[in-house]
Amino acid sequence: MTLLPTRKNRSTQATLRFALLAAVAIVINYFDPPLPFLPGAKLGLSQISTMLCLEMYGALPSIALVVLRVLATGIMKGNLMTITSLLSFGGSLGAVVVMVLVKKALGKHIGLPTVSTVGGICNNVSQYLLLLITNTVGTLWYYLPVLVVAGGAAGYLIGGVSLAVLSRLDRALHGSSTMEQR
Repeated sequence: MTLLPTRKNRSTQATLRFALLAAVAIVINYFDPPLPFLPGAKLGLSQISTMLCLEMYGALPSIALVVLRVLATGIMKGNLMTITSLLSFGGSLGAVVVMVLVKKALGKHIGLPTVSTVGGICNNVSQYLLLLITNTVGTLWYYLPVLVVAGGAAGYLIGGVSLAVLSRLDRALHGSSTMEQR
C-alpha cells in the first residue's frame, strides 16, 4: 500500500525540512570556531542552512531561520543580550535581506555563489556599522577592506558548498533526474 502525497503530507514534509535546516544552522553556529588570523571573524558555516532555506522556501522563512538561529544560539551560549548576539543578528539579517533583494532583482541571471558572496560582504559591513553605531569600536576604518574581502571569500565558499548540497539534496529527494528534466 502506497501513501499518495496529500497537501497535508507535503506541508508536514516542508515543515520538517525547515526544522532540520534550523537545527543544523543552530548546531553549526554553536560550534563554528573563530578565525585565528582575523580577530572577531568566523567562517559562518551556518549560513549554508540560510542559503538552502532561501533557495527552497524563499524570503520570509529565511528571515525566520536567521532569527531562530540567533535566539537559540544566544540562549545556549548565554550571550543573548550582548553585543555578540546583536552583531550576529544584525549581520545575518542584513545579509539575508540584501540577498533576497539581489535574487528578486536579478532572478535567474545570478548564481547562488554570487548571491552568497554579496551576503557575506553585507554581513561584515552590517556588523562593522553596528560596531560604529554602538561606539564599541573606535575608528577602525582600516579594518573595513579586510572585512569586505574576507566576507566575499567566505560568502563565495558558502555559496559553492550550498550549491553542492542543494544539488545532492535535489537528487536524493527527486531521484536521478535533474531539475531541468522535471
